[in-house]
Formats: sequence, structure tokens, C-alpha cells
Amino acid sequence: MMQSVSIEDVSFRVRADADRGLFWDRVNRGHWEPHTFKVFRRFLDPGHSCVDIGAWIGPTALYAAQRAGRVHAIEPDPVAHAQLEANVAANPDLGDRIQLHRQCIAPESGPVDLYAGGMYHSDASAFGDSMSGMVAAPERPGQPSCQVEGVKLVDFLDQENITDCSFIKMDVEGGEYSLIPGHWRQLARFGMPTTCVSFHAPAPALRHEQIGSCIEELSTCYRRLYAASNRAITDLAGRLAAVRDWSDEAPDSPWRALEQLLGDGIVASNKAW
Repeated sequence: MMQSVSIEDVSFRVRADADRGLFWDRVNRGHWEPHTFKVFRRFLDPGHSCVDIGAWIGPTALYAAQRAGRVHAIEPDPVAHAQLEANVAANPDLGDRIQLHRQCIAPESGPVDLYAGGMYHSDASAFGDSMSGMVAAPERPGQPSCQVEGVKLVDFLDQENITDCSFIKMDVEGGEYSLIPGHWRQLARFGMPTTCVSFHAPAPALRHEQIGSCIEELSTCYRRLYAASNRAITDLAGRLAAVRDWSDEAPDSPWRALEQLLGDGIVASNKAW
């Protein structure tokens, strides 16, 4: 079944069954990540390409294709990738502006295990549900997995001869903690593209180290770190220092406030918003 989707002044078509139809209805109503589309609207331009790491079934890639010169949509989940491919095919006018890649951006190039449900696996998890990732859930024996092709981000950019990338979006279900620290600085030879990263909460014992390492790397690489949800320049180092108890899940705790900010996304850029 074909369904029309409109986001601000952008429209495209998708193939949707009953379950996916409910998701696309949320997108149509502006209830799915409206802040992400605002980030795209500010930082994408038709003179440059963008890389969508974790494209899932295509909401951001199909939107970006109408604002960027070219979109490289990366999705390793086999079920999600098949639906992404079908949704791109439903828009022949955009097809030559979207290049699909069934690969996994990884710390090193080579085979990678991809886990259904990723770090949040439950009995209801399945490939295609947007939660697949390189990080397995703790204490979940028998978690379904498959092996996919992994490639370092700089290797990917080299192999695809992407010399005009000005924007990278990354939503990889916890994989960011192995992809950013010590790696992101290598993008300097590609002009340090603006990056929008959605962070996911690791186990409490890992939160300070993993989140802190990512914030340190991004702060080293970029002049400005914005909150994707409100365009404000944010003092992430200060917010990090304010968290005294990383397991405090009270709604008004410093950790939960930081988690909300990171989950909505951080925009790292050398450009003003």
C-alpha cells in the first residue's frame, strides 16, 4: 500500500503495511523527531552531499534527498534495508539522489555482528524495528544476530569517493561510543562535516566514561555543540560534571536531564545555527 508523507514543504511516498502506516502517520502529524528535520533544514544544502548512518526505513534519507545534492543512506539491518530500498524505489524522481549502502559503519573494517534489538533487546525485538545495533543487550543469551559488512567511516568516504560531504547524521543504538572517540578527528581531511548524533544510554557504570569520551572528541573537533531540540549552544562538559549519580532515574535528576538532551541529539558544527 502506498502512503504519502509530508514534512513541512517536503513530500514523498512510501510503501506501508498496517504497522508502518502508523509510524508514517506520526511523521505526517509532526510527532516523530521534528527537531531532526529542523537540523536538516538548517545544515543541508543542494551543493553538498550528506551521509545518513542508520537510515532505517528512510524518513531522514527521503527528506534529505530534497535538500542535499546527494544522500548516502547506510542501513545494515537486512529487514530495514529492504524496506528502505522499496521506499526509495517508490520515489523515482529522488532515486538518482539517494545511494543505498547495506553496510555497518564500524570502528574497523571487516565482518560485524548486528544484534536484533541491540542494547535494548526484549522478547518483542526483531530485525527491522529500528533498534538493531552492534552492541548486544547485557544478559540476554540467544539474542538474534546476523553478520554484516563493517567499514570505517573514513574508509567508506574514501571508497565511495565522497569529497563533498558537509553533513553526517548518526543514530546507531549505542554504536556511537565506539565510533566517535579517537575516530571522529580523522574527518578533518574531509572538511569536518557538521554532525548530528543521537546518543543512547549505556549501563550506569559505563555512562560517565563513554559519554565523556564522545563529548571530549566532539569538543576537540568542533567549535560549537548545539542541542538539536532547541538550537541552544550547550555546555555538555558542565552538564556532565553536574551528574553525581549516574543511576539516578528520578525524572528531575541531572542524569535524566542530560539523557533527554543527548537522546534528542547533539549537533556538532563549525557553522553557526
